[in-house]
Amino acid sequence: MTIHEEIPKRLIMFISLCLLTLLGVLFGTLLFIYADEDRTQALLALGDSFISDRLSLDPGALLLKVFGVGALFMITAFILGLCAVGQPFCIIVLIYRAVGFGSAMAQVYGASGKEGFREFIFLYFPEGAAALLILILAARESLSMSGIILRRLISDRGYENTKEITKLYSVKFMILLAIYGVCSLVQCIMALIYTKAFM
Repeated sequence: MTIHEEIPKRLIMFISLCLLTLLGVLFGTLLFIYADEDRTQALLALGDSFISDRLSLDPGALLLKVFGVGALFMITAFILGLCAVGQPFCIIVLIYRAVGFGSAMAQVYGASGKEGFREFIFLYFPEGAAALLILILAARESLSMSGIILRRLISDRGYENTKEITKLYSVKFMILLAIYGVCSLVQCIMALIYTKAFM
């Protein structure tokens, strides 16, 4: 496959994963909206807890918590990329993250009413949206790597150039993880701004 054929393929995969993520966000929002009363109250309580956590934690603890959750998804995607059968599970991880984002958005709005939109923008959206985009990119790399390993297993090429490919794969994930760290830091700064400006 030439590089001119590879680029459109990766672009199509990226667009497909974006659409899948948007469907996950929509499903998460609808899951909250159409939940029964008991479940709705439980989710609203979770939304209140979510807000209070981001407002009460000191910056260092908040940074560790925000970054830790996103890093866990990233590491999971990385490991699945090293598995020949990791592709479907990687997609499940991405959808799960997207559903969680949509549900959190609805929870914050449901728990705080009109004030919820402002809280969502300051306390969750920057890191949440960045986390989804970075996880989409990570999932694309994971799916590609898993496909490479699977093809090597069923072909006569064996593990030719696997070391170099794995090294490049690891570097890409390190870069994505570093970018997510910066996004987490920005989120903490926005939470501090919100606390100073509106509390």
